[in-house]
Amino acid sequence: MKAADFLDMVQAALGKPSRELTEPYGPLDEELDSIRERAAAATERLQRERCELWEQLSGTATKRGWNVCRAAGVEEGLAYICNVASSAEFPRVVRSDQDVFDEMPVDAALGAQGVQTAVMSQSGGSTREELKSAAAMAGVGITGVDYAVAETGSVVLLPRAGVARLVSLAPPSHIAIVRPQELVATLDDLFLLRRLAYYEGDKNMGSYLNFITGPSRTADIEQKIVIGVHGPKEVHLVMLDEERAG
Repeated sequence: MKAADFLDMVQAALGKPSRELTEPYGPLDEELDSIRERAAAATERLQRERCELWEQLSGTATKRGWNVCRAAGVEEGLAYICNVASSAEFPRVVRSDQDVFDEMPVDAALGAQGVQTAVMSQSGGSTREELKSAAAMAGVGITGVDYAVAETGSVVLLPRAGVARLVSLAPPSHIAIVRPQELVATLDDLFLLRRLAYYEGDKNMGSYLNFITGPSRTADIEQKIVIGVHGPKEVHLVMLDEERAG
């Protein structure tokens, strides 16, 4: 299959019109000022369309297999998380070390219910092996997100200290917390913002981007879909809805 035919198939699956193969994302030697201008325009558009995109994310994520909680503020989000954790097969939780937990005191809420929480960070003195063991024994993994893509119903995690793939992959249930400022409309928006971050940062894109679009799905040779073989079989999207909270 030719590359152009493959791209046409992808565009058709996304419900977008076909486009030419030549320079689909602009020249790679684009000037930094031009990238900044496009990123600023995209950011302004995302802020303007946030309410519509918030609704789109909820609908698309539901279609992709997420259990979506539209939480009217932190307390409602915490109540949902506690309910998921208390009904899990293994009463242990691991979470990433991200700033969203500064505004959502997950540890205290779960602790009040007698649920043990481990933070996947070596800054607390735990060894790498101890953290791996905690993730393997946990029933629920909780993370924030760096981006949420309304078009695909995906959340994106960037690798760094305190954000390990094990939190979202090892436990049978994963909870992702999304705030409105992490919302983008399309994958094009995501890659534009990541490109700007690359040029304005230390020019280190990291080793991977972790895209999560619903529960783990695996197809065998007969094309039978099996859920939860290579990742969580149950995923929850907690959307912190500022508008409803207000």
